[in-house]
Amino acid sequence: MPENTTKRVLILGGGFAGLEAAQTLENIFSENDEVEITLVSKDNYLVFTSMLAEVVSSSIEAKHVVIPLREGLKKTTFKELEVQNIDLKKKVVACYHFHTCETFNLEYDYLVLAMGSITGYHGVTGAEEYSFPLKNLANAMVLRSHIIDMFERADLEQDHDVRKRLLTFAVVGGGYTGIEVAAELNDFVSFSRRFYRHVNADEVRVVVIDPGDRIMHEMSEGLAEYGLNLLKKRGMEFRLQTRVAGVTADSVEIQDDEKIETHTAIWAAGTSPQPVIAALPFADKHGRIEVNEYMEVPDNPGIWAVGDCAVIPDSNTGKPYPPTAQHATREGARVGHNVAAAINQKDEDKRPFAYKTQGMLAPLGHRSAVAEIKGFRFSGFFAWLMWRAIYLGKLPGWDRKIRVSLDWFLDIFLPKDIIQLKFLMKERQSPPEDKA
Repeated sequence: MPENTTKRVLILGGGFAGLEAAQTLENIFSENDEVEITLVSKDNYLVFTSMLAEVVSSSIEAKHVVIPLREGLKKTTFKELEVQNIDLKKKVVACYHFHTCETFNLEYDYLVLAMGSITGYHGVTGAEEYSFPLKNLANAMVLRSHIIDMFERADLEQDHDVRKRLLTFAVVGGGYTGIEVAAELNDFVSFSRRFYRHVNADEVRVVVIDPGDRIMHEMSEGLAEYGLNLLKKRGMEFRLQTRVAGVTADSVEIQDDEKIETHTAIWAAGTSPQPVIAALPFADKHGRIEVNEYMEVPDNPGIWAVGDCAVIPDSNTGKPYPPTAQHATREGARVGHNVAAAINQKDEDKRPFAYKTQGMLAPLGHRSAVAEIKGFRFSGFFAWLMWRAIYLGKLPGWDRKIRVSLDWFLDIFLPKDIIQLKFLMKERQSPPEDKA
């Protein structure tokens, strides 16, 4: 780093919170060369995760739901690195490059932790090895190619029972993410079936498994019930109050030694903390960081935490703020102002984070959705239009807005893409040797 740099801000994580924090600091210190801002992320793009399910269903082109981080940064230095460990005493973060394994030590004066979370398998046997997560762009593309492969294999198979196993798709988790991907998947497989002459309608199943007594706990009970009944009418199956005991290559094991025979288990059953964050001495028993209302880490001056990796208290409800994009974006903006106050040594400029959730929206496929906005509840086609309008507005950059709009428009008239990209697929067992 330049020798004349006296104040170094290091932001770990390029998600909604990290990017917003960097952009806020850029605006505040746009003409101050003595403040150096560095953003570290293992990917050079931000994933608009709310649209990943539509990548799986071929409704949106994969590259259109990601935003290059460098494109949104002016003064900030971006480094595509993975964080290895954080030395709090020396104020040094050890990082490495994924492909070259070259190591880098980044010093800081002020540290913002915004590293998000990873897929949580909660100790379920075989879940990590055999299920498909949906956390990033690569996950969505791999899953899409796998689903198409199941249809290709089923079309070659003469055994009815084997075809049913190939064409059964189990979604573990009935929360917002699980229902979103299940609904999009149900639309996609219903459409794709017409291209495979040897696939029968009764052989294709989409099953949602959840330990709760209802789906979408983030929504009100009435809207969740509406969504459940609507998706059941479209042929989807639900196994509520059912826990997953294990996942194998050809089944999902549930309670009472029962099995759902499938080659496709999609894991949407929660998250876990980043190991680097969980290893910090001030992380709680769940691996997250409890902060005060200013998002500062208590007894650790100069360190803040935001987004999925932080437990930020909500003074109105007494509960932590939920880990959603609408909260992360606003947390990032507020923490940027608070970091600036610390750099300028003006404690009176610090502001606590306070935000009231605007609402939740959940698409249900077939141009329908459920929405709860500021106490008002909507469902059906109008809610679907609202979902698309709101999320299109949240997409950064006019180029991405135009691309996604065109994708949605063409999706109305053109058939879905069923091209199988084999290089993206997970490794499979070799075909049996010819015994002849």
